[in-house]
Amino acid sequence: MRMIRNYDVASYYPNLMIKYGYTSRNIPSPDVFESVVSRRMEAKKNGDAATANALKLVANTTYGASLNQYNDLFDPLMGRSVCITGQLFLLELAQHLHRDVPDLRVVQINTDGVMVEFDNEQYITVQEIVKEWEERTGFELEEDSISQIAQKDVNNYVEVKANGKTKAKGGYLVRGIAPAGAFNINNNATIVAKAIMDYFVNGTPVEKTIGECSDIMEFQLIAKAGVKYREAYHLVDGVKNPVQKVNRVYATSDTRYGKVFKVKAKDDATAKIESLPDHCIIDNDNRLTIDDVDKSFYIQLATKRINDFLGIKPERKRRTKKMATTKTQEKSTPMNVYQRLALARKMFLEAGVSKTGKNMHLKFVYFELDDIVPVAIPIFGEVGLLPIVTFDNEVAKMTIVNIDTPEETIIFTSPMRMLDGNAAMNALQSLGASETYQRRYLYNIALDICEPDHIDGGLGSPAPASAPKPPATPETREEVKNQLTNSEGAASSLQIKQLKNALKLLKEKDPSKEEMIATIAVQTKGFTEISKSDCEKIITRVSEMIAGTEG
Repeated sequence: MRMIRNYDVASYYPNLMIKYGYTSRNIPSPDVFESVVSRRMEAKKNGDAATANALKLVANTTYGASLNQYNDLFDPLMGRSVCITGQLFLLELAQHLHRDVPDLRVVQINTDGVMVEFDNEQYITVQEIVKEWEERTGFELEEDSISQIAQKDVNNYVEVKANGKTKAKGGYLVRGIAPAGAFNINNNATIVAKAIMDYFVNGTPVEKTIGECSDIMEFQLIAKAGVKYREAYHLVDGVKNPVQKVNRVYATSDTRYGKVFKVKAKDDATAKIESLPDHCIIDNDNRLTIDDVDKSFYIQLATKRINDFLGIKPERKRRTKKMATTKTQEKSTPMNVYQRLALARKMFLEAGVSKTGKNMHLKFVYFELDDIVPVAIPIFGEVGLLPIVTFDNEVAKMTIVNIDTPEETIIFTSPMRMLDGNAAMNALQSLGASETYQRRYLYNIALDICEPDHIDGGLGSPAPASAPKPPATPETREEVKNQLTNSEGAASSLQIKQLKNALKLLKEKDPSKEEMIATIAVQTKGFTEISKSDCEKIITRVSEMIAGTEG
């Protein structure tokens, strides 16, 4: 038979400060601190818990103040000396036990103690080593008998003492008001923590604990967007619904409801709020009942965390294989290439990808390849598709191949327009810009991504020709006047020359604008399709940017 013993050093850090002179050098009289610690230890021995706990706060706060640069007791040399010396003492004790007690196992070494497991007949040897350590160091060890312990790591464990009392520590297990005090409250998925505790302490299956719970509040998940995020939204039926930044959500089996996303204030980058199920339903008004909750999500989460304690890690290869099987609906009923592409489009939409291609001066907002490809490629892989992009002098082509049935393909094409080198960019840059634009465009049409058709709401598109009308009404006369003055017609050769010169000067003064200039060239088809007003607008804004570089 084996036993587990935990040895904690009584008032460890305060005694280190007293016995080894690590008290903050800003304390006028270290004797006062020593008196407080002595009174605390005496009260603890006498069972005066109120006094002992009050003085414990004073003693421990004094240590913390030595590492607080805003406190008058700030003394980092003494503070770090307490930490390092304390850990070295405990390491020496653990090493001595491990060396001299055959088959002894060190369960954990924490801030102020050591927990070990050994055979019953070795208990006397362990006590002798512990006593020798106490006499040599001057510290007192308090012994606890542990009947069982389940431990993920030193900061996540549940132990059952010999008297039947349980102690839990860590984010996996501590819910509600934490032992640290009322300012540390975690009411997030309390049923999962309870299921893990019941499993390790009582051997109760998580399905039973979770399945029999009827209190919906124990299933709540707190979806919170931090201070760095400007707003949040909930994806419902593929539509972004604005929500508040902190929400109470529950797992649901209703697939109309997606995840909750957060949007950064700095750059509009979008991210999923962590640790939420794929299908969430928000209930800030407490209208749902326990029947609306998908308990399977909580059972899976509890099982996964129990496996973390047991050291069981998910097999990545098996997960990938299972995913592929799911997406192809088994070999008996495989999806064809069109069904797979439809699923890929749905998954990309639900991913909530945001546009990062943006220029604050010209107000370009578009998807860059860096936005699309990192999300699209894993999705194509999951559903069993492979996108292949090719170019020739006439056509840019994306071939979507069914990986399981390569003869099944879908082809998307776009006319390949090669731009000549000009003042804004050379021939090689023009080729790269064209191919980058075409790749992005092919991904857009393959995944049915919505993009604006014009630069800044109209740049790059020739003004529509006005249909001839009888010059009878004042309205008709005004239309004729506009046509004659060419106020909205195509830009003149002189305007285009001015635009090219302005872009060339901007590139010389600010090389970082090269990609923006290339984008303008591509979207105006080599400066051949741009209206008079749009050309003037860009010239004005580019001039402002040039003036900004000179200022």
